[in-house]
Amino acid sequence: MNNIQHALRDLIHDTLKNIQIHKAGEVINWTLRNLIAKYSLANEYYYTTQKTLDFIKQQGLEISNRAIKIKKNKITFEHPVPCKVIANEFIKNYDPDYINRILDDTDVVVILSHDEDEILKKNGLNSVMPANWKFGDSIFARYDYCKIKILEEKIKMKGAIRR
Repeated sequence: MNNIQHALRDLIHDTLKNIQIHKAGEVINWTLRNLIAKYSLANEYYYTTQKTLDFIKQQGLEISNRAIKIKKNKITFEHPVPCKVIANEFIKNYDPDYINRILDDTDVVVILSHDEDEILKKNGLNSVMPANWKFGDSIFARYDYCKIKILEEKIKMKGAIRR
């Protein structure tokens, strides 16, 4: 965990405390989801697939540069466990140690082509996990279900965080 992630983790905890106290609804829940997303996006290493790697090379782009995440490049930075799923779990089970464990377990980003992202959508898994999935199971369950193979080697990222 780097310094940005430490700061974001503190903000996540503070936001959850705020949610517990004020029951402010969707606006604060949206803030929580974005903090969770930024937390993993701040990770210095991302995963990808061979298909996405080939696609990015074909376009003449540098995969390690976060700035390539723009609509015209037809890639996305995907969270294996959707931020909404994580946020809902945190709100349901507010326990600081549990939250830290889940943040550690889900601190992953996968660079996907729009084609692969579309496979998730066609299978109804763009913002949910497969049926019967629970925290502690493989965070890559959506990809496994859709037969999207994540490469084991991580890519060292550079540049500003993109959401």
